[in-house]
Order: sequence, then C-alpha cells, then structure tokens
Amino acid sequence: MPGLLNIPESMSIALHTCLWIADGDRTFRPSPAIARNLGFSYNHFAKVVQTLVRAGLLETERGPKGGIRLARDPKHVTMLEIYEAAGGEPLPAHRCLLDPKICAGRACALGHLIESENNRLHKTMQQTTLAGLARSFDKSKLEIA
Repeated sequence: MPGLLNIPESMSIALHTCLWIADGDRTFRPSPAIARNLGFSYNHFAKVVQTLVRAGLLETERGPKGGIRLARDPKHVTMLEIYEAAGGEPLPAHRCLLDPKICAGRACALGHLIESENNRLHKTMQQTTLAGLARSFDKSKLEIA
C-alpha cells in the first residue's frame, strides 16, 4: 500500500543502490546482480547509475571484474546528497497544496504542517550518512531471487 510520501523509482534505485554497496568494501560490484537483487529493470538501473557517476557518488569499471562502487567513503555521503544527485527537487517555497493564486501559504494550517514535515525530513536526510544507515541494513533479510 502506498504511503503519503511517494518516492519515484529512480530515487529508490539511487538510494537503495548506494546503501547496497555501502559496506566499506572498495571492490567493484556487478551491476546486473545488484539490479536483479533489488528488483529493478537493468536499463533504468543503468541510467540512474550513470547519473550518480556524473555526480561523483559512484565509480564504474568495465570488464569481467568491473561493476560499480562508491566513489567516496560512506561516512562522508549523506542521504540528501544521493537524493539531490538523483534529481531530487529542492523544497518548494510555496507550502499549500492549492494553486499559489488561491493560497499563498501564509495562513494555511495544512501548508505549515507540510512545510514542517518536509523540513524535518530534509534535516534527517542531511544528517544521515550512508555508513550510519548501512549499519542497520541486513541484506540477509531480503528475499533475493
């Protein structure tokens, strides 16, 4: 069941891929296996990986021992960096869900609630490093095909 917070698949690919390889091991991981294990289309996965490479978060290597790996220490990569690198939008200035012509958000109780929660999530993602999140990630609990 979808929740109130909807994350595009490209963002899910970016966040999960970085988390999957954030164990501190500097070896290259085979991209097809990661895409398959996480249940993503390889073509979509490859596009997102290239976006993360251009942003300086991932490195790629071709060949039989190639694949992807983090370009930086996971202790120095925040979830917000991954979000932004994958094309995440900055928080909008307009808070209300209505058209700004109808409600500028200055007195909107709903807008203030949404703004507060967006700010809280932004702060959490800014303070959460990939290494910190990886400590609580147990791959063995996933149902890998």
